[in-house]
Formats: sequence, structure tokens, C-alpha cells
Amino acid sequence: MRIQRPDRGANVPRAAFTLLEIMVGVGVLGLLLMTMYRLVGTQLMALQISRDSQLEAVAMEGLVRYVKGVLVSLPLRQNDVLRGIPHVYGMSPADELQWVARPGMSVLTSAAPEDDYAMTLTLQPKSSTSRLQDLGVRRRLVSEPDRNYEWIPLLADIAALEFRYWQPSMGAWIEKWDDQNSRPVLVRMKVWRRPTDEPFEVVLPVPSARVQ
Repeated sequence: MRIQRPDRGANVPRAAFTLLEIMVGVGVLGLLLMTMYRLVGTQLMALQISRDSQLEAVAMEGLVRYVKGVLVSLPLRQNDVLRGIPHVYGMSPADELQWVARPGMSVLTSAAPEDDYAMTLTLQPKSSTSRLQDLGVRRRLVSEPDRNYEWIPLLADIAALEFRYWQPSMGAWIEKWDDQNSRPVLVRMKVWRRPTDEPFEVVLPVPSARVQ
């Protein structure tokens, strides 16, 4: 007697996804993709902010080293080598720190002719019509007129620059230093990237002030 096996293809329901299940799956997949996109975007933004912060710190550290080197290398027992001039650009401070030096680190070159150079650390607009300013140094020979300077940019897009000078006899910070016969004991520098930001601040000594 032969046993007839049922036809497996006949009257057997096939497994399949319903439209509702497909829609739910697509929705879950979309949520996962959106979550991953936001996560990756957040990580990239955090990396960008971290990189910018590191570059900012390096730039400010370089500026501090330069100003510190300038104050350390001031010539001994020479009058009228350091001045501080207060200025305002718009509504923000744009002070000037002026000094006299020979070719070297504080002049930003060692290949220049041996002569006295008038140096000014200050802010300067990017152009005559721009409100954006760069922090840099104006360099010229002492024998040349003020307008014949060379501009050397150091930091771009600076909102404000402030200098204060410690006057021991007054026991206070003053905004202007024009005493030709002495030097401040300390110089305080503040730099603002944006007007609403907290400024970067540093206080630097003037070693030659104690030698005079």
C-alpha cells in the first residue's frame, strides 16, 4: 500500500511581513539612524570645540611668551623705553604698549640693521571699513616718522586689548604709563576674543624696574 504524502506547496500559509510590521520596522530604523546622526554630529562638534580651544590656548600662550620676553629684554638703565597709551575703539579698549629695542626677539627679527626700533603692541582694523581687528605689532626705526611703520599681525579677530600698570607709590593699577624715568613693576594684559566673553588675563613682571 502506497502512502501518499501531502503536497507541501499546497494549502500551506507562507510566512510574510504585514504592512504594519514593515512600517514599524522602517520607523524604528529611522529613529536609530537619527540617533546615530545626532551622536556623530555631537562628537564632531565636541572635537571641533576641543581643537579650537587648544589652538586658542596655544595662541594665547605664544602671545604671553612674547610680551614676557619684551619686558625681560628691556635695556637696563635707559630712560623712556616703555610706555602705555590707553585707547578706545568703538566702545572697547584698544590700548597700546610701546617700547624701544634692538634687533632680536622683541623686534621679531635678528636680521635687521643694528639700530633702535620703536615697537607698538596694539589692535588694528583689518581694513579702513572693517570692524574686525587683529592684534599685532607696529615696527619702525626710531628715526622714522610714526606713519612709516611695518605691521606684523600676531592674532586675528580680537575684540579688545587692555593694559594696566602697577604703580607702587599709589598701590594701584593705572591705565597710562608715561613716566620717562621709571618703569612699572607689573604689567597686566587682558585680551577679549569677543566683547561678551570673559577676557584672557595675565600679570607679568618688569625685572628692570627693580634695577633702576
